[in-house]
Amino acid sequence: MTGELFGFVNIPMAVWIDETGTIVRNAESASVERSPLRDMEVPEGLPERMATMFRAVKEIPDDAEAYRAAIVDWVERGAASPYALSPDEVIARSAPRGDDAARASACFELGTHLYRTVGHEAAIPWWKQAHELDRSNWTYKRQAWTLTTTPADATENDLVQEAGEVYGTSWLDDVLAGGGGAAYVVRPQL
Repeated sequence: MTGELFGFVNIPMAVWIDETGTIVRNAESASVERSPLRDMEVPEGLPERMATMFRAVKEIPDDAEAYRAAIVDWVERGAASPYALSPDEVIARSAPRGDDAARASACFELGTHLYRTVGHEAAIPWWKQAHELDRSNWTYKRQAWTLTTTPADATENDLVQEAGEVYGTSWLDDVLAGGGGAAYVVRPQL
């Protein structure tokens, strides 16, 4: 569960489930290791857009040390840990999903099915609709952008995700529109 910085950050999500199968922490950002790239200086001479991307990444909050400590506390103390939530607290922290979010999920899943069975072009209209219906869902966006900008024969994904020609936006555009790197993640409530 580590977040890695490669021009932008990949923040994993986690849900804590105890031995009885009960959720004791709802989905939240879950980095447990600080990336050494976070502290890297922005190299001089980069194209301005790439430099802006690096600066946005450096603004993304880092809760790795506190999150790791919370996990250790929970492992040691179980239900007595202040980080283990009651079922009512888990429900209260869970974001309600409206009709648009449900439709977005269906569109995303249909697009994924079409991507696997028909091809990339068939998925794009459905993924665009998912993006429109649930603008805050980074998973939908990043999946579509990555599959659009990564060549089929590539051994690694394109993590810059400049998919503006297809989707009218990109990772950096949406991060900046949403308030910059500081607003990119939902921080864990520890």
